Amino acid sequence: MNTSCELNPFQFRTPSYTSVAIYWGLNGFVAFFCLILAFASTRLVQSFASLFGGLGVELPWPTRFLFATYFWILPLYFAGLAVLLFTKDLWPKDFHLKRLITVRIFLAALVMTGVVVFILYLPLLTVASKLLDSK
Repeated sequence: MNTSCELNPFQFRTPSYTSVAIYWGLNGFVAFFCLILAFASTRLVQSFASLFGGLGVELPWPTRFLFATYFWILPLYFAGLAVLLFTKDLWPKDFHLKRLITVRIFLAALVMTGVVVFILYLPLLTVASKLLDSK
């Protein structure tokens, strides 16, 4: 029994103006967040590189890799996420899927920020574990 009030599960509903405004606001916020991280991450890593360079400690390989590539890999990653936010709107997909992709891009930026902070603190953690082992 198919009545005219039932929705076909294969039809897409058109989103309301409020949800579209929230969607574009969320896109703008996440793009701004990614671009701020692109610029701030290089300054953060640069200060840690000068700190560890002055101490003369042996660095773990993830930290050495980050110090060798931070000036291009982090801005490329975060700027790529910001560009991906707006290029996903070029192909016709479901509106709810686009919102889900926006949230995933935001989470990818947050996770990468946490990974960078962990890699920067990794030498301090190894020095602390060596001090604890020497007791």
